[in-house]
Amino acid sequence: MSKPDFFAHLDDGFFRMIVEALNHEIFICDANGKILYLNPASEYLTGRKKENIVGKNIRELSLDGTISHSVTTQVMETHRICTLIQRVSSGKDLLIVGVPIFNEENEMTYILSSAQDIEEVNHLNNELMWKNEELQRKVTSLEVLKEEYLSSDDLLLSGEAMESVVHTVIKAAPLDVNLLIFGETGVGKEGIAKMTHRLSQRKNEPFVKINCGMIPEHLFESELFGYEEGAFTGALKGGKTGKVEMAHKGTLFLDEIGELPLSMQVKLLEFLQDHTITRVGGHKKIPVDARIVAATHRDLKAMCDNGEFRQDLYYRLNVLPVYIPPLREWREEIIHLAQFFLTRYNKKYHTAKYLSKDVMPILTNYEWPGNIRELEHIMERLFITAESSELSAAELRQILGVAVDGESGIFCQEIMPLKQAKQQLEAQLLERAYQQCGSSYKVAKVLGIDQSTVVKLRKKYNIPLPGGQDRNKH
Repeated sequence: MSKPDFFAHLDDGFFRMIVEALNHEIFICDANGKILYLNPASEYLTGRKKENIVGKNIRELSLDGTISHSVTTQVMETHRICTLIQRVSSGKDLLIVGVPIFNEENEMTYILSSAQDIEEVNHLNNELMWKNEELQRKVTSLEVLKEEYLSSDDLLLSGEAMESVVHTVIKAAPLDVNLLIFGETGVGKEGIAKMTHRLSQRKNEPFVKINCGMIPEHLFESELFGYEEGAFTGALKGGKTGKVEMAHKGTLFLDEIGELPLSMQVKLLEFLQDHTITRVGGHKKIPVDARIVAATHRDLKAMCDNGEFRQDLYYRLNVLPVYIPPLREWREEIIHLAQFFLTRYNKKYHTAKYLSKDVMPILTNYEWPGNIRELEHIMERLFITAESSELSAAELRQILGVAVDGESGIFCQEIMPLKQAKQQLEAQLLERAYQQCGSSYKVAKVLGIDQSTVVKLRKKYNIPLPGGQDRNKH
């Protein structure tokens, strides 16, 4: 006599295929406990063969000791979802969940049990916990890293414009490849170089900086590679170790690499090729293992094209380029940075100074040609020279030495027809020019138009003269 097939009346081969592919036990009984189906995973986990139990009642298995406890019988008695841990004849401990299935008349028709090996559950749980701990460690490390460099004297990293920079440095730091950092003066190139060193395997070794723009050409070789005793008049007794040699096992930071003389570019290239140096006045080759991080505010590619910089050296240095955007490209962070510097000075001098509201737009709209370095110095001057605890817009304007009207920049308030927008901008520009210049003659000179045109435009837009001047005098 053939065993009953639970799927026969469903006529759904796809459903059968899915259930039999699961690695969790699926065990199905009717409302009276008659066993209708168990999938291959159930046979594997419990050690029970389908042909030996399908068609039997679950109570029989409990009575003959095939199973110690039955979640199915609990569901039959309670009509609720039940869970238990059960040891089966195979010796495995299973986590079993029994679920009652009801028809449209709210009558229990089937009981579906699903089981999983406790050992497997624990393994997956431990693996998940380990992965979560690992993720938390990484998140914590990044938060510590962010906090460290947000509070560092060397670097301030924040805002979307800096995300790609930080991401590149975090990825590149452990790889020990040469970095070439591009960016305007004052954007924090040295900070990025130090960050790279701190995140590298060389973090406990020296970080040695050479400013290629500060060393006279005739001293370059001895500064970089050192010299032996008696190499030249005035040489120190015992000679001197050069900067490159000092960086052995650590990081050599070549700041303003674009200022390196061509004669020294050749010698630096030789070092990068064979990782050895020879001191001035010496003959012995000294091996040096140092990672190179270079920085410049100049366009080295253009310098290569003009013959001012060796192309082979450029390619040696430019293994991984890092571009730091100027401060004007991440204006949303200017206030944050200003507040950061202000907090630093308040802590240093035990004060409680603060920025007035009218300072904020001035800081944001100023171009900051000197970038973060300029902002830092301006904030320090403003802090020191302020007459009260409130740092005012008037004091900031005086320090900046330029007319910065941050409160009312020249811009359109909303989207409008182009002709109307042009008129609005024209009126704002003319009014601003009159405020700064005072006369139609000076306004015309600044704007590069005829004085008569200035007068006509002033009348057209009804722009008052500054200081209550006689309108007839323009």
